Amino acid sequence: MSVLAVDIGSSRIKAMLAGWDGRVRHLRSVATPRRGAEPGESSFPVDEVQRAVEDLIVAVAHADATERVDTLSFSCLGTAMAPVAANGQPLGPALAPTDLRPLAQRGPMASLGIDAAELRRRTGSDPAVASFLWHVLWWQAERPAVMEQTHRFRSLRGHILAQLCGADVEDHSWASRSMLVELGADDWSPQIVAAAGLPPDVLPALVPSTAVFAIHSAAVERLGLAAGARAVAGGMDNCCAVLGAAGTDRSGLVNIVGTYEHMAGAAGLDVVRRVAAASSAIIHRYLLPGQFVTMTRVPIGDLLAQATTGMAERLDELFDGLADRPLGVTIELDARAVREALRNGRPRGEIVQGLVQAAATVLVRFVDAWAAEGLPSDPIAVVGGGSGHDGLLRLKATMLRRTLIALARDEAAALGALRLAAMATRGATALEACTLFENPIDRGIRPGSASQAMPPEGVSTT
Repeated sequence: MSVLAVDIGSSRIKAMLAGWDGRVRHLRSVATPRRGAEPGESSFPVDEVQRAVEDLIVAVAHADATERVDTLSFSCLGTAMAPVAANGQPLGPALAPTDLRPLAQRGPMASLGIDAAELRRRTGSDPAVASFLWHVLWWQAERPAVMEQTHRFRSLRGHILAQLCGADVEDHSWASRSMLVELGADDWSPQIVAAAGLPPDVLPALVPSTAVFAIHSAAVERLGLAAGARAVAGGMDNCCAVLGAAGTDRSGLVNIVGTYEHMAGAAGLDVVRRVAAASSAIIHRYLLPGQFVTMTRVPIGDLLAQATTGMAERLDELFDGLADRPLGVTIELDARAVREALRNGRPRGEIVQGLVQAAATVLVRFVDAWAAEGLPSDPIAVVGGGSGHDGLLRLKATMLRRTLIALARDEAAALGALRLAAMATRGATALEACTLFENPIDRGIRPGSASQAMPPEGVSTT
C-alpha cells in the first residue's frame, strides 16, 4: 500500500505519492484555481479546488500500478475559509490571503472592542495582516444574505474532508491562523468569536493534525483508492513545511521561500513568545503536542512579480545573477516603492536585489532573536521555490551570517503531510516519521561563498 500527501497552496496544489517503505515515487502539481474580477479581489472557487484536488489524486495515485493508495494526508494554506450551506454546498468562494477587501474595512475592525495589541497577545497573529477573523467581518458587512444561509465555514482542506469523509473539522494548527483561537487553547475563543458577532455553531470542531477519518466507499471507488482507505486531517502548510524540513541530524530554523518569505522555528510557548516579541514575528500552534511555531511573514512574491513584469529576463535568471554581497540599498517592501523605482529607471536586477535585501533584514532580526534564546540557528534549512537558486542563497547566507542548506525535496509541506500520516496511522514518533520519509541535505551555502555551493561542515549529507 502507499500514501498520498496533498498540499493545497495559494498558487499550486501538489500531490506527493510514497510507499510505506519511505520511498517517494511521484510528485505532480497543478495551478490552484483562483478568481479576481476586480483589482484587489482574490479568491478560491471551492468546487473548482475540490475537482482539481480529486483529479490530481486520481492522476498521481494511478501513476504507480504496483500499489494502491490507502491513506490521504493534507496540508493547506491558512486564512481561506468558505461559507457552506447545510447541504454542504459552498455559498461563495474562500477569500485568499492576498484579497485586499477585508483589511480595507476599518469600521468592522473597530467594532470588535479588542485593541490590536491585546488581540496579538492572545492569538499570536498580527492584526495588520489577513486572517479569517477579518474575512468573516467582511462577509458580515458585505454579504449579509450569505451569512444568513451559512451553516459552516470551512477551509479548502476542510471542505474536501467533508466531501470525502463526512468530517466536520479543522485541525488546531490551521485554526490558530484564524485569529479566532487563543494561544494554548484547544477550542475557538468564545470571547473573540462573540466580539466578531459570529454564531459559534458555524465553526467546525477542532481536532489534532493526526486525526484519522474513513473515506466514504463511493469516494474510494471514484478516486480508485484501496478498500478501507482513510484520510489524515493534516495541518497548515507552513507548519507542515517545518515538519517536512526537519531531520534526524538537524534542528533549528527553516527558511520557507515562496509567495511569502518566512523564517520559522518550533519550540515551547514561552520561548516563541519571547522570539516573536523581539522580532515582530507571529505564532501558530504546531503539529506536535506542546509545540508552537513562530515565523516572519514577508509578502515578497507579488512585489518580485511586479518588479519583473514585462521584462525579457526571467526572475529565475535575476536570482541566479544576484551579487554575493549586499549593494547597500534596499527597496521598501511596498508596491508603491516598487512602482517608484521602476518609474525612476532603476535597473530591474537592482530592484530585485533591493527587495531581497529588505526581506533579509527582517529575517536577520528573527534569527538573532532565536539564537539569543540559545536555540540552534546554524545551519538553516531552506525549502520552497527559491531554494533552487544559489545566487539568492549566497546573498542570504552572507546577510544572515549562517550556512543555508537546501534539501533534496523542496516541497517540504507535502513531505510533512507524509510524516503526519506515518504518525497518525502507523504510530510513529516524529523522529521515526522523519527517518522513514527522509529529506536529506542536497547542498550547503556558507556566508561569503563566491560561486560554489558546498556541504556545510559538521552536517551529514546522507
